[in-house]
Amino acid sequence: MSAQIERYKGIIPALITPYTNEGKINEAVTRKLIQHLLSKGVKGLYLSGSTGEGFLQTVEERKQFLEIVVDEVQGEVPVISQVGAVDTNTCVELTKHAAEVGADAVSAVAPFYYKHGSEQIKQHYLDIVNAADIPLIIYHIPDFTGTSGSIDFYEELSKVENIIGLKYTSKDTFFMQQLIDVCGDEFMVFNGPDECCIAGLAVGAHGAIGSTYNIMPEKFVSLFNHFANGNIAAAKQEQYEANRLIRKLLDYDFIAFEREVLTLQGFDVGKPRKPLQQLTDMERSQIRKIVEEFPFLQV
Repeated sequence: MSAQIERYKGIIPALITPYTNEGKINEAVTRKLIQHLLSKGVKGLYLSGSTGEGFLQTVEERKQFLEIVVDEVQGEVPVISQVGAVDTNTCVELTKHAAEVGADAVSAVAPFYYKHGSEQIKQHYLDIVNAADIPLIIYHIPDFTGTSGSIDFYEELSKVENIIGLKYTSKDTFFMQQLIDVCGDEFMVFNGPDECCIAGLAVGAHGAIGSTYNIMPEKFVSLFNHFANGNIAAAKQEQYEANRLIRKLLDYDFIAFEREVLTLQGFDVGKPRKPLQQLTDMERSQIRKIVEEFPFLQV
């Protein structure tokens, strides 16, 4: 297995973007949260995706956040910047910036809202990968983009130099397994749905990029390590325990829920941006009781 794959192999949180009370990016809390996650053994950080609210931020905010993270990480783990947007030009601009400031890779959802054919989407990705000398990890999240792509589509893109992998956010593990089979061992596939982490690993995912790794990094690092060491029973137990929490999380917007848990853990990450759910006092009280139920949430 290549050194590149070894470097990315493991649990990678899709990082929450901390905000101040005024809604600005909170640099101090960002740095504190990063150090906490690194201390728990995560193998990378994924920025400005769904969890990071990248699509609710300006281009300048996305650049600012990446610069803070790269500076704090200092090369300890890979930093992956999600540069996806509705238009190609914004993606290209963010990709060039990511390369300039020292990100390890970029990632991008398929262009959304407008209906595009596979050739348009392929060219969109080629424009991104050709914009700068930085690897691209495609972000497959069909429930959000309305675009799935075929096995042949991804097989073709996997052969393009500097397209190194895929963040696979779908519960269809058969499709994932087929992708892994045709794209080859050197094309990295990361499991997306946290509740299916062990299933993704079982069909060959190299690692996992997920949202709840912000609030329970140790749980999933333990799951990954148990699985890698062949202790499947222990890995399954970790998944079951995590999923008992995820089941409760699903009663809320997942970003609002995780922000409240992080706040209770001592990371004042602020509220999500509207129109995302703004929790009521009653909902915050309910989440506090949930945290008390799960010892692994208590930092």
